[in-house]
Amino acid sequence: MRRVTRKIVIFVFGIALIVIYCEFLIYYVVIAQCGWWPLPNSSGPVLKALFLSDTHLLGSYRDSLFIKIRREWQMYRAFHAIIDLHYPDVVFVLGDLFDDYQQTDEQFLKDVQRYMQLFELPQDIKMHVVPGNHDIGFHPKMGYENGPQRFRKMFNVSTVQFLTIKDSHFVLLNSMAMEGDNCSLCLEARIEIDKISENQDQCQTQDQTPKLKYSRPILLQHFPLYRLSDEPCTEPDSAPSWEKKIKFKLKKDVLSKEATDYLVSKLKPRAAIGGHTHHGCRLHHKYSDADFWEISVPSFSWTNRPDPKYMLLSISPDAYTIHKCGLPSEITIAITAATFLFLLIYYINRRTIRMIS
Repeated sequence: MRRVTRKIVIFVFGIALIVIYCEFLIYYVVIAQCGWWPLPNSSGPVLKALFLSDTHLLGSYRDSLFIKIRREWQMYRAFHAIIDLHYPDVVFVLGDLFDDYQQTDEQFLKDVQRYMQLFELPQDIKMHVVPGNHDIGFHPKMGYENGPQRFRKMFNVSTVQFLTIKDSHFVLLNSMAMEGDNCSLCLEARIEIDKISENQDQCQTQDQTPKLKYSRPILLQHFPLYRLSDEPCTEPDSAPSWEKKIKFKLKKDVLSKEATDYLVSKLKPRAAIGGHTHHGCRLHHKYSDADFWEISVPSFSWTNRPDPKYMLLSISPDAYTIHKCGLPSEITIAITAATFLFLLIYYINRRTIRMIS
């Protein structure tokens, strides 16, 4: 009887350790393998920025309650391990925070509260977000839905935001406002972008002093810039080959060429960072007055890909480095749990055989 009781105690204790490792410690083990890349030849202060995209917090209509709880737990544990290990200066979320914008105001408020709890930050780290189509709807919906207004109110964002953090400049843009027609958000976006462009031109022509140094901004939005498909993307986390052959829909999957040319001519960005496709991509854009890289950040949710990613950027006024980091896949977690369970059962049986002999 005592032998049976001891085996049960060992088994329960072993299962507890497996759960602790696979549902808690494994995130630290994987995330600790990534870090900030240095900027050895840069001048000025270095900003450490964490980038996430397409968290797609599940709404009330999609998937079972178990899947919903599971996905939220995974993102919660991963995000807080990232903050504990990397401790960025700022966090940028590039749209599609939620999965369903067609919610009542009451349900939307509950979703926002859940999001704030899952992605809670220390007081000295600020989060900035841009809206995605799953947050406020595509352009046709914005005319008669209140998605943009309530998203703006809850997250204190505007159609176009200009931020300066540690002497590095960022332009945060609502991609759906780049339709090119006369909708109120589209007109607002053009007015703000024109203002930013004028200020940039003035700043560039001024005498450069230690207190005032011109630096091209980094463009942050949900949609990628204009491209025909993901076929040019060769990153390891880019779309599968069959998906790369699918042509993008303009103003749905990517910005139009007109909108892209307009943004580049006005902002002359030194980098453009977005999400939306759920896959990674790194493309070089060369214009007469701007030469820059565009980076697509893969989804942070296991709902959208088996190997979610996040991105660490070390940024100074004249340089930046990018380190794209992976999270544990569900296959890895399952194999790890199965291996530990096999070893536990083997240990108990071997111990029992020794005691009998």
